[in-house]
Amino acid sequence: MKAWIKREGRLQLEDVPEPAPGSDELLVRVEAFSLNRGEVRTARAAADGVIPGWDVAGTVVKGAKEGARVAAIVNNGAWAELARVPAVRAAVIPDGVDVEVAATTPIAGLTAMRAFAVAGSVVGKEILITGGSGGVGQFAIQLGAIAGANVTTISSRESQHDALRKLGARDVVTKIEDANGPFDFILESVGGSSFAKAIELVAREGTIVTIGNSAEEPTTFNVRTLYAKGAAKVYGLIIFEEMEQRRVTGRDLEQLLALIRDGRVEAPVEVRRCWTELPQVLDDLENRRYSGKAVLTV
Repeated sequence: MKAWIKREGRLQLEDVPEPAPGSDELLVRVEAFSLNRGEVRTARAAADGVIPGWDVAGTVVKGAKEGARVAAIVNNGAWAELARVPAVRAAVIPDGVDVEVAATTPIAGLTAMRAFAVAGSVVGKEILITGGSGGVGQFAIQLGAIAGANVTTISSRESQHDALRKLGARDVVTKIEDANGPFDFILESVGGSSFAKAIELVAREGTIVTIGNSAEEPTTFNVRTLYAKGAAKVYGLIIFEEMEQRRVTGRDLEQLLALIRDGRVEAPVEVRRCWTELPQVLDDLENRRYSGKAVLTV
């Protein structure tokens, strides 16, 4: 099979041996995969011989769900014609959902879903989502609206504001300083000064779920700001750890795919390209030339 593999510090498209699935794994013929910002850093730091890639969608060719179309998260190996997938992480793609759309859901969609599970009921509550134009942000806006929350989101891309309102955001602002708190739940992905401001904006007894540091900056804040919030909590969410601890499984992904099938959630596909164009699309992602998700077909 062919795969993008790390060789001498660079990604190369090469012929490599087919993976051999274990008894609790599926062998999936990859039809599409999507990209996540963390994969840029992960691929750059990967050791020689590693096939990167997290989000995968395709058809099971060996294993318990043989013949089924599935989507899943893998720790590595999605950027290939065949991938080993832990069976517990796989979700059957329902009829009416195309494989490219399904490929966008594992990392971004499950991260948003798990964040709301941490927050608990948000019916009638004020919530804030930073990074609203990104994949996680767009899923979170829709899930928040479905759950009955009053959604405020942040996007520096003013051209995206109307689209984010259509997804369910009540208010859209260009920077966190313009957000009117307090907020019962904040989904924070920017880090740096944005995370410090989130601590100021969270309500007493509220929840901040932090999922990234796209600013790649340290955060400085006065600790009094946090302990003055009473039982407010900060939860660091890494979706791979959540799956390892079985707090998230393929069943959660099936629920999200059902929402997409029923037209209640829209997958944020911004770019569709052939997988042979992977290096260019990774560069575009790193340099923020598009918002939402990029899907590459194999």
